[in-house]
Amino acid sequence: MTTAIKFEHVKKSFADKLVINDLNLEIKQGELFVLVGNSGSGKTTSIKMINRLEDPTAGQVLVNEQPTTSYDLQKLRWNIGYVLQQIALFPNMTVAQNISLIPEIKGECRRKDKKQQKKTEQLLTEVGLDPKSYSSRYPSELSGGEQQRIGILRAIASQPPIVLMDEPFSALDPLSRTNLQDLVVDLHENLHNTIVFVTHDMSEALKIADRIGIMKDGELLQVGEPNEILRHPANQFVQDFFRGSLGKDIYETPVRQAILFNQLAEDYGQESDQLPTISADEKLAKVLSLLCNAEKVAVQDHDGKFIGLIDRQWIIKYLNGINDFS
Repeated sequence: MTTAIKFEHVKKSFADKLVINDLNLEIKQGELFVLVGNSGSGKTTSIKMINRLEDPTAGQVLVNEQPTTSYDLQKLRWNIGYVLQQIALFPNMTVAQNISLIPEIKGECRRKDKKQQKKTEQLLTEVGLDPKSYSSRYPSELSGGEQQRIGILRAIASQPPIVLMDEPFSALDPLSRTNLQDLVVDLHENLHNTIVFVTHDMSEALKIADRIGIMKDGELLQVGEPNEILRHPANQFVQDFFRGSLGKDIYETPVRQAILFNQLAEDYGQESDQLPTISADEKLAKVLSLLCNAEKVAVQDHDGKFIGLIDRQWIIKYLNGINDFS
């Protein structure tokens, strides 16, 4: 698979403080890669070096096998979408104007272009916002979750091959966060772009990531698929970070995370239509209550797609795995 982004022996200092120490990392084209770590771990500084909001003190960052310094800075940034925690929509522009801003700047369309207007309406529909109701609204008329949806659409409107997301949902309520996490996964599956997503929340990383990189004090401790890191943490810090994501009460763990320990059975048949069904985002406590009166529970993804079955043996195996991990 082609490498979209590469860090080669990257170091970054601010004054006399070293914040990134010899970062070596390859992010594949078309993957949703999540950088996770505590505050001050260097994850935000790392992604800012991709679109040159910061430049390395030493080493180099490559995009599509070319050093970022070899690109025209403006063109580099136009081809990299950027979503921040601080949503930063233009308050004097309507929703439609905010979404079409980058395509207009890049010369891909003109204001009131019918083709762009249709595309904007399609994007709003894809994120569950009625174009007739939302196109002419201003940011002040939107909720935080709605504003962040528009921020995401503005970042992807010109279909950039790379999108950076820097803790975009950390200021939102839990329901909005869950909905927007699902939205990011859906958009990624549809657009096949490369997303680099920064978060301090391991639960969020486990839910959306193709691969995860864990940072601490400016160093990359481990990179791998979620279940790989979960089963083989590189050190105690990584193990503790995962354990923290499971919560104090393991029965509060979402089914989606529990699946990382133990794959679901997939023998879906006609009889499965008669089984109780839950979302993968439900907690294990819900599964246990259903298994009191049923032999199996069918699990669906957020889009209603069947992903497997849970039975009592699965639960026992999961609990044994948790004990081994702890």
